[in-house]
Amino acid sequence: MTSDTAAGRPPRHFHVNLQALGIFIAAAAIFAIFGVLNSNFLTLGNLRDVAVSACVNALIGIGLTFVIITGGIDLSVGSIASFTGIVTANMMVNQGVSPVPALIAGLVLGFLAGVVNGLLITVLKLPPFIATLGTMSVYQGLAYVVTSGTPVYNVPQPFVLMLNSYIGGVPIVVVVVIVVALLAWLLLRRTVFGQNVIATGGSEETAWLSGVRVSRVKILVYGLSGTLAALAGLVVVARISAAQSEAGSPYLLTAIAAAVIGGANLMGGEGRIAGTLVGALILGALTNGLTLLNVPSFYEQIVTGLVVLIAVAIDQGSRGWPSLRGRRNQAEAAQLTPGVDGTTTDRPAEPAVGSRASE
Repeated sequence: MTSDTAAGRPPRHFHVNLQALGIFIAAAAIFAIFGVLNSNFLTLGNLRDVAVSACVNALIGIGLTFVIITGGIDLSVGSIASFTGIVTANMMVNQGVSPVPALIAGLVLGFLAGVVNGLLITVLKLPPFIATLGTMSVYQGLAYVVTSGTPVYNVPQPFVLMLNSYIGGVPIVVVVVIVVALLAWLLLRRTVFGQNVIATGGSEETAWLSGVRVSRVKILVYGLSGTLAALAGLVVVARISAAQSEAGSPYLLTAIAAAVIGGANLMGGEGRIAGTLVGALILGALTNGLTLLNVPSFYEQIVTGLVVLIAVAIDQGSRGWPSLRGRRNQAEAAQLTPGVDGTTTDRPAEPAVGSRASE
C-alpha cells in the first residue's frame, strides 16, 4: 500500500494519467466531429496538412512547456522566431552563407536570445512576464532593423528542402518535431536536469535547499525555449521560401495555448511533452476543420480562446480548484491570527520549509 493510499488519497500517478487521457479523448472527439461534418477532413492528405500546420506551434510549445514547468512564461518566443528567421535568410541570400552553417547560426542566435531572458530573470530578478515582454519588443525591433523591414525572398532551395520536403511520403518537418519531442521527453523525464526543472517549478526554495542550482536551471530552460523558437522560425522560412520580419509573431499565443491545453500548469511544477503535441494537433485540427467548413478565419480566435478556457477549467476542476482553496486557507489563517491582546483559540500551522507559503 502506497503512502498516498494509506493517507486516504488516490495515487498521484492515476490522477496524472487520467488528465492526460482526457486530452487524447478531446482530440479524438474533435477529429471525429470534423470528420462527420466534412468527409474530406479525415483523408490522408488533409491529415498530413493538419500535422504540418501543427508543427510550428508544437516546436515553440515544447520549449514553453519547460518554461511553464519552472513557473515562468516566455512572451518573446514569437519575436525570437521572427528575428532568427530574418537573420538566417539574410545570411544566405545577401551574404552567401551556406544553408547548414546558416541554420546552425540561427539556432545559436535563438539560444543566446533565450539566455538573455534567463539572465534578466535570474540576475536582475525581473518577473518573467515583464522581462520577456520587454525582450519581445526588443527582438521584434531587431527583426525589422536587420533588413529595414524588407522581406527576404529567394531563399536557397537546399535550405527549403532541409525543412520542407518529404521522407517516404512523410513531411520532414513532422519527423523533426517527433525527434525533438522524443529528446525533450527524455530530457524532462529521464535526466537529472529534467528533475531539477520540475523541482524548481514545485518550489524554488526547496529545490535550492536540495542543492539545485535554480538560476542555472532557469537560464538553460529559457535558452532551450529560444532555440526551439528559432527552429520554428526557420521552419516558417522554409515553408514560404522567404523571411518576413513579423512572421513568428502570430504563433506566440497559439503556442502557449498548445502547452496549456496539453496540461502545463501555469503555476509551475507540471507539464507534459506529449500533451503539448496533442494540444498543437487540436489547434491545427480546429484551424483546418473550420477552413473546410468555410467558417470565416476570424472566428478561429474565438474558438481557440474558448478551447483554452475550457481546458484550464477542466484542469483546475480536476484538482479541486486549488487557487480557490488557497484563498480560503489564507482567509482562515487571517481570522486565526492572534489579536492585539494576544488571545486566540487556535493558531494556524507554520508553513513547511520550502512551501509556496514561505516563498
